[in-house]
Amino acid sequence: MAVTVAPRHEESAPGIRGLHGKRVRFSLSNLPIKYRLPLIIGGILLGIILISIWASYRSVKESAIAVGRERLLSLTQQLANQSQQSLPGVLGRTFTAANEPAVRAFLQSPSGTTRPGAVAVLQQFSPPQDPSSLQVELWNANPAAVLTLPDGSSPQPADLETEFKQSAAEPFKAVGPIRAVKDVIAFTVVAAVKDDSGKPMGFVVRWRRVSPGPNGRRQLSEILGSQAALYYGNTRGDVFTDLEKVVPKPPVGLGSTLEVTHYTRDGNSVMALGRPISGTPWFIVVEFPDQVFLSQANRFLRQMILIGSILFVGGVAGSFALTRNITGPLHSLTKAASAIGRGDYSSIAAVRGNDELGELANAFDSMLVKVRETQRELEREIRERTALNETLEERVANRTAQLQAANKELEAFSYSVSHDLRAPLRHIDGFSQALLEDYEGQIDETGKGYLREVRSASQEMAQLIDDVLQLARVTRSEMRQEFVDLSELAQKAIVNLARTDKDHDVVVNIEEGLATQGDRRLLQIVLTNLLGNAWKFTSGRQGSAIVFGQETQNGEAAYFVRDNGAGFDMAYVDKLFGAFQRLHTAAEFEGTGVGLATVQRIISRHGGRVWAEGAVNQGATFYFTLPNFKEQGDERQSDLTGGR
Repeated sequence: MAVTVAPRHEESAPGIRGLHGKRVRFSLSNLPIKYRLPLIIGGILLGIILISIWASYRSVKESAIAVGRERLLSLTQQLANQSQQSLPGVLGRTFTAANEPAVRAFLQSPSGTTRPGAVAVLQQFSPPQDPSSLQVELWNANPAAVLTLPDGSSPQPADLETEFKQSAAEPFKAVGPIRAVKDVIAFTVVAAVKDDSGKPMGFVVRWRRVSPGPNGRRQLSEILGSQAALYYGNTRGDVFTDLEKVVPKPPVGLGSTLEVTHYTRDGNSVMALGRPISGTPWFIVVEFPDQVFLSQANRFLRQMILIGSILFVGGVAGSFALTRNITGPLHSLTKAASAIGRGDYSSIAAVRGNDELGELANAFDSMLVKVRETQRELEREIRERTALNETLEERVANRTAQLQAANKELEAFSYSVSHDLRAPLRHIDGFSQALLEDYEGQIDETGKGYLREVRSASQEMAQLIDDVLQLARVTRSEMRQEFVDLSELAQKAIVNLARTDKDHDVVVNIEEGLATQGDRRLLQIVLTNLLGNAWKFTSGRQGSAIVFGQETQNGEAAYFVRDNGAGFDMAYVDKLFGAFQRLHTAAEFEGTGVGLATVQRIISRHGGRVWAEGAVNQGATFYFTLPNFKEQGDERQSDLTGGR
């Protein structure tokens, strides 16, 4: 019984779930080009339109504010001048009346006889002669009020000391601050009454309304218009009025209003400018709603938004139309490429045109033809190479077997050399020793010397065989990676050297804590050879010294063995690390000339390098590096052409 299970397909929302049901973050790069390109063009166009609208609006707005600033400057100057020009006449008439003989006579001798004359003079400042007048007061020098008009009224309860002090000196007249008197906004005009000697003997005080008459209102309306607001106040900021009632002072300091400033009054944003009125303690402020100046700018902004919206919609629609002309041919090319990806090389791009996309489609079709031909050629080559590989694998297996056999023969040869050469040498050395011992009385000194030379040569030959075999083993032996304490290995080598040569007086300095990764057995051979050379070439010298340590050479950490022994000529430095080449004779220093070649092989297999520096009779220094434990090939090994 066969059961077939149909795969379940779940429809996922675009841009939310991708393959295998994984949630995908929305990204513009995940959209098809037919949507992405119009969105990018629309975004760029929207940015350009917004920037243009904002820049134009800012320019128009700044121009409107500049116009408002100029208008405020003109209005405040005009109103301050008008107020300043109207006051001299009022002060002059008050001063003239104050110094009439009838007023002086009443102040000098207040009585029922002199009072009518003073009243007749001051009556000109009472209503209806002066519609803006509240009352007139005559004060003596004490100061105390001696006369008040209209009759029966009481002096205003106000502190006039400041006005009296100002009027007591030139020009003997002053305007007082604005005050609230019985729900009426008023100010004082004070003039001094002088005696025959010119000294103040009293003061005439006129209380006048701030509110202008009908003519004044009409003039202000013509100057300000219907949208501006005018405020008078004292420079000390205690009282402010709109000429009808007391109002709050500006929410900013009066000093700030000396320049055009913006603040909110009664919930409306206003532009304001203030100016003090010269010769008075008054301050004038003119306010205009911001909307008065910004209405044109706001209207311009609305028009620009409408135009920009039309341009944006038209640009997006045009970009969709342009994108369709581009993505249609691209879609055809994509279908053809997908068919090729599935292995169908029969599909072609059905695009016709003389533009770049048409040329691309033609090139694609040409490429498809070449791909078909190339595929057939590749299939043919694959068949041929498959057959060749089968033969090659057989040849490789044969060569590998031959190489393994050669290695076994080499190992057998090495063993044979070691065994077959050592035996004759032992016979030569042994029989020579027997002759020296058993026939000592029958051989003269010359013969004994010959036998000693024979023994020395045979022993040297045996040592040479051992060194050559060791060099061969170093090249072929398997390496192990392990932690190696180089300081410990150096100490062990020095102990062995001192045990075999107890008469050598030398100072040895081994730096502590030198460690690396490598083959412990091979690195022991390196240090035994280098320290053995240093020990050998410092023999017979006074103050001999050997140092093993680490230092930096050209940015690379290098270990070194340094001595102050015989040294060498740097002209022959290239021969140091070869085999069977010596820079000193056997009579001077014993050795086989293989030790440094062995050192070079081991360091090369550790991925490092070795070099030397020295001078004749000034000692030598041998450096080596151990950067890693990657065994190097034969290309890092020197040929056997020289040695120390």
